[in-house]
Amino acid sequence: MPEKDDQFVQQRLLAASVLSGLLVMGYFWYQSRNAPPPPEPQAIEQSVEQTSEQPQTPAPDAASGQAPSGDTAAEGETPAAPEAQRAAAEQIIVVETDTFIATFSNRGAVVTSWVLKNFQDSDGSPLNLVHAEGRQEFGAPFSLLRLGGAPIPELDKALFVVNDGPSHRTAPETLEFRFTDGSRRATKTFRFSQEGYLVDVSTTYFENGAAQPHLIAWPGGFGDTGHQQDWMFSKTFYQEPSDESIEFTEADDAEDTRITARGLYPFAGIEDHFFTAIFLPKAGEPITVETSAVEIAPAPGVESKETYAALAVGSEGRNEFQVYVGPKDVDELQKVRPSMRNVVDFGWFSFVAEPLFLFLRWVHDNVVANWGWSIIIVTVVINLALFPLKWKGSKSMKRMQQIQPLVAQINEKYKGLGMTDPRKQKQNEEVMELYSKYKVNPVGGCLPMVLQLPFFYGFYKVLTLAIEMRHAHWLWVSDLSQPETLAIRILPLTMMATQFWMQSLTPTPSVDPAQARIMKFMPLMMGFIFYQFSAGLVLYWLTGNLVGVAQQVLLNKLPGEELDIAQDLKRTKKRSK
Repeated sequence: MPEKDDQFVQQRLLAASVLSGLLVMGYFWYQSRNAPPPPEPQAIEQSVEQTSEQPQTPAPDAASGQAPSGDTAAEGETPAAPEAQRAAAEQIIVVETDTFIATFSNRGAVVTSWVLKNFQDSDGSPLNLVHAEGRQEFGAPFSLLRLGGAPIPELDKALFVVNDGPSHRTAPETLEFRFTDGSRRATKTFRFSQEGYLVDVSTTYFENGAAQPHLIAWPGGFGDTGHQQDWMFSKTFYQEPSDESIEFTEADDAEDTRITARGLYPFAGIEDHFFTAIFLPKAGEPITVETSAVEIAPAPGVESKETYAALAVGSEGRNEFQVYVGPKDVDELQKVRPSMRNVVDFGWFSFVAEPLFLFLRWVHDNVVANWGWSIIIVTVVINLALFPLKWKGSKSMKRMQQIQPLVAQINEKYKGLGMTDPRKQKQNEEVMELYSKYKVNPVGGCLPMVLQLPFFYGFYKVLTLAIEMRHAHWLWVSDLSQPETLAIRILPLTMMATQFWMQSLTPTPSVDPAQARIMKFMPLMMGFIFYQFSAGLVLYWLTGNLVGVAQQVLLNKLPGEELDIAQDLKRTKKRSK
């Protein structure tokens, strides 16, 4: 670039800043479809292993001459041959609390539906977190498995005896399921409170009087399967005891191998985009967490199948857990345990995302009770706060424009030099001296854009993960957490138009044709990327563009400082002769 080296620093930094922003946005778009696998959990008071998809050999029973590592003594009984105890027919029992309705079948003593009363699916019906097709194909929630994922033969088909009561029960309530067939005995107990999303769950399983280690499973898909691309957010997780960080396992990571982790984890669970089921063991009790993958059609009538995570969790014999089944709502999670709020993973820039979320929620609760208008208000406030920096950058750009004749003369002086010529360093030094003399910051115009990137990332995480955005309406938009449902999406196209508008108003000293062509196509590239983003995120960027246009119109009207470059211009001309 022989004759444009005067703008080497400023042009490249400007282009690099814009391209970096696009790369970051493209990364978010790509990440939502191809998230990288989580790091290997560290072996701190735990052992982590991966087993093949084929289930492990079942735990040894009394016939092998080895006593399993259960807690038989803790049970205080070792029955020799209990009498058979099973129900005559299948029973359906419904338990209703203030927040959910759980439906059980005594066939396997499992959950057939778990409906959240305060949330609706895409059809407007109460939301069921149990995947109907997945339950039929892979098993129902709270079914029991051996360590390694092997099913316990016929137990999921056994007719358990349930404690007396009506078929529809209201919390507080306890369900007790019992089954024996002479050599095996299984119990499941569920205790419900009237309020909240917690359930106390305990299970036991004996063979020939010996307690068997076993897992409680949620095997057939979890969450709001009617939500667009919900399967992309399907994963399991557990909390590290040392630093309270959350280790996530994507469904795709377990497609070819069953992933097993064991440790003193405070909790483990399974999640989708906006909902979660979390198992909290007794304090100080090690648990085993197994993750597998299942292929399920994401919605009824859809032929193609997607990969969902499946969870199984258990301890050394008798399993006792508190189980949270509900929304990934920061307030609700904190009520159970403060560190559970980390399940809502705001990522690297949580120090930006969390304050943004709190501010956004405050505006919604105290200023305007609509999430779309709240996004607009917060965006305006952020852009006004950044305006002084933008003003300073604009003044630097105007100075840059005025000294272009001096820069051009330096370029002419060193015209024709190759990039490896030692005299190029002298040329760059003269340009930088010129910038210093006239107080021109070559990166000043890029600074406001660079500072917006953390806010963009923060908004991306908040508007993607905050359950408050789910089904949040704004004008014609029915769900701010999803892309627009119109055949032609208005928000991203309008955003692209405002990007062209703002670009036409922004002065730039660059006359490099190659750079000009790149800048001309930037709005098109951004429009393509944003077309797939949630409506809430596009609304944020569109609002920022409109505020930016108004600010740029104002800046263009403000008088700039007139630089006296005549003396330097004459001096440079004399030197060049």
